[in-house]
Amino acid sequence: MTTIFLLGVPVTLRPIALLCGVPSTLITALVARDNRVLLAAGAGALWYVADTTHTIGHIISSRAVDAPIDAVDFGIYPKTVYYNNDVSPQQHIGRASGGLIASLLTALVFALVAWLLPQGVARKLLTIAAIQNAIVLVGGMLPISMVDGGVIFANVRKLNA
Repeated sequence: MTTIFLLGVPVTLRPIALLCGVPSTLITALVARDNRVLLAAGAGALWYVADTTHTIGHIISSRAVDAPIDAVDFGIYPKTVYYNNDVSPQQHIGRASGGLIASLLTALVFALVAWLLPQGVARKLLTIAAIQNAIVLVGGMLPISMVDGGVIFANVRKLNA
């Protein structure tokens, strides 16, 4: 395991994290018609950008609601670590929303830039990056307890109780 820092937050990188870009690499290799190797390698690397962007969103939003992240544990996907979970529902919602907002904005920016570019490898890579950020966004919105959507759903219910 290796520890790095992202905006001052310690991030533990587990060896399994090296595999998280593999599905994107394989899918791209299967569907690409030209520049298959380049696009597949790029897709694998860009998956880490999507995960990192989502995590940065959590770091920023958690600080904004005064319930900062204590660490990130990056295995198959990055998990935020909070030593103090005794925070208000609004704080839980705020810090969970940051990753979703970051993924949405990043997907939109990549899609816009890709749309502005002429046909070619750069446009395809930016399109892949936009899709990956959209996948992280949609996955994060699922109403299951271990992802942002579940945290938001549970805490909205608390507010409405």
